[in-house]
Amino acid sequence: MARRLTAALAARGGPLATGMGVSFGEVVAGYVGSARRFEYTVIGDAVNEAARLCELAKDHPTRVLTSGRALDAATAAEAAHWQRGETLVLRGRTDPTSLASPVG
Repeated sequence: MARRLTAALAARGGPLATGMGVSFGEVVAGYVGSARRFEYTVIGDAVNEAARLCELAKDHPTRVLTSGRALDAATAAEAAHWQRGETLVLRGRTDPTSLASPVG
């Protein structure tokens, strides 16, 4: 979806000014706050990883990066549209994350 969304946005006019990061894992989602101010949020390691991937994607030519873990969970048909790249330790994390970006 991230790959197709980026292509659709680019087709609507000009380069993207953002980055998109895709991660995979368990998260907790729900409303938090008080009766006066409710907010919907998502927390978990996958959310943190996606945020760091977004930071990196802003400087990547494709503007989209996914983790190797997310790519491993994708269908074979979707995985064929991605190319694995470097492995690095993302800011604020201790375990290395393998990166992948869309092909073409």
